[in-house]
Amino acid sequence: MIGKEQFKNLFTAQTPLLDVRAPCEFAQGAFPHATNLSLLIDDERHDVGMCYKQQGQDEAIKLGHKIVSGKVKEQRIDAWKAYCLAHPNAYLYCFRGGMRSHLVQEWLKEVGVNIPLVQGGYKALRNYLLDELAHPVNLIRISGQTGVGKTDLLLTLTNVIDLERLANHRGSAFGKNTTNQPAQIEFENLVAVDLLKSNKEKPIIVEDEGRYIGQLNLPLKFFETMKNSAVVLLTSSHEERVDRIYRDYVVGQRNSYIEKFPQNGEWLFEEFLTSALMRIQKRLGGERYTKLSVLMNQGIRESSETLHKQWINDILVFYYDPMYQYQIDNKAEKIEFTGNELEVAQYLKR
Repeated sequence: MIGKEQFKNLFTAQTPLLDVRAPCEFAQGAFPHATNLSLLIDDERHDVGMCYKQQGQDEAIKLGHKIVSGKVKEQRIDAWKAYCLAHPNAYLYCFRGGMRSHLVQEWLKEVGVNIPLVQGGYKALRNYLLDELAHPVNLIRISGQTGVGKTDLLLTLTNVIDLERLANHRGSAFGKNTTNQPAQIEFENLVAVDLLKSNKEKPIIVEDEGRYIGQLNLPLKFFETMKNSAVVLLTSSHEERVDRIYRDYVVGQRNSYIEKFPQNGEWLFEEFLTSALMRIQKRLGGERYTKLSVLMNQGIRESSETLHKQWINDILVFYYDPMYQYQIDNKAEKIEFTGNELEVAQYLKR
């Protein structure tokens, strides 16, 4: 059994974790490198829980053993055993490191498999990561107008936490990906694990974000640290920004939708673009929204780079750039360097 003093190594070494909680618990929040092989599935857990409330612990335990018996028990032990043999360095946990994980460990011992437990279970690991998120750290934010290439720059640097990658969202009205975002708790866990892996003796580099990235929100203490951190401002020409947005949000997203959904990817890509534009309709105003919508739909129908770049240009000029300028004015005193991609990269590497 391992305790809190070993938790950091558990995460930084990417140790396999066998999570025997119910699927509904796992869906609400999981750790990187964890695999869910439940002792009780959702309906079974519900029935045992109701029995516990109505008849007490002893009767609930009896019901649990009755449910997981015979062929069901054999199948679950076989699944746990196969996992342990494939991951001999794995650790086992349930919610609090109590009855479920101890029972699974005992049953595995009976078939010749030994797997250590995490003391305190999921709850102890989760609290450890929450403590990590609450600690102040030295951050540098990369800021800049939409399309300047902040994400591209992050990929060339070290000691980086890529928040948009962890959130599986690009952080704007057009930022949705073809796959779903993680659960909020899982996102927080991912950020905390990346913090554990970072070199805190040097500044940790992040992209300048608002509190929300798609449907997820940054942990409050971490976000407050970000707001008070230094800013490095990345610049790029307007033409380069239009080209980059066209590459990423039109060509790149269209290819992603067609690859993931061969039957209806074109339609889903169109829905992605038009829905994103609709989300900012109020800020654009009715007349401008109608004009951009016509350009966008014509660009989609004709697969026209020129038409797509026209609506991208207008959305930058009339929506993103004014919003960005307001934001940068509010953090002007935090800006410690301004430059293009090469200059900013050189500055941050120094």
